Parts: sequence; C-alpha cells; structure tokens
Amino acid sequence: MKENRFMDVPACAEYIHLAKSTVYKMVSNKTIPFSKIGSRTLFDRVQIDQWVINGGVMEDRLPTLPGV
Repeated sequence: MKENRFMDVPACAEYIHLAKSTVYKMVSNKTIPFSKIGSRTLFDRVQIDQWVINGGVMEDRLPTLPGV
C-alpha cells in the first residue's frame, strides 16, 4: 500500500513519535513545516523527513543560480 505524501496532525504525530499536543504547539510556534488548507493542518512527508534530518530546525533554502 502506498503511503500518502500529506499527513494530518494525528498521522504526523505518529510518524515522528510525538504527542499530538506537541505537534499542535509546534504548529502554533511555527517550528515545524506545515500548510493550512481551510481549517486543516497538513504536513508534507518530504519536508518532515528533512526537518527531522536537520534536527528539528526549519531551513529555508533559496535557489542558487548556476555560475554565480
């Protein structure tokens, strides 16, 4: 079975082994990558994986221009 790329709060909490309340706090503090669609809070599995690899630090990467 294929895993969904996007997760809601309960699925994200289970995926990264944290309590749902902790994930809600991180969303409120904007310390975890998330998107809001209406009242839904969604997490991109790829961004969450990178966030975990970075030690829980969000990193905004700007594209680099070749040859600069």
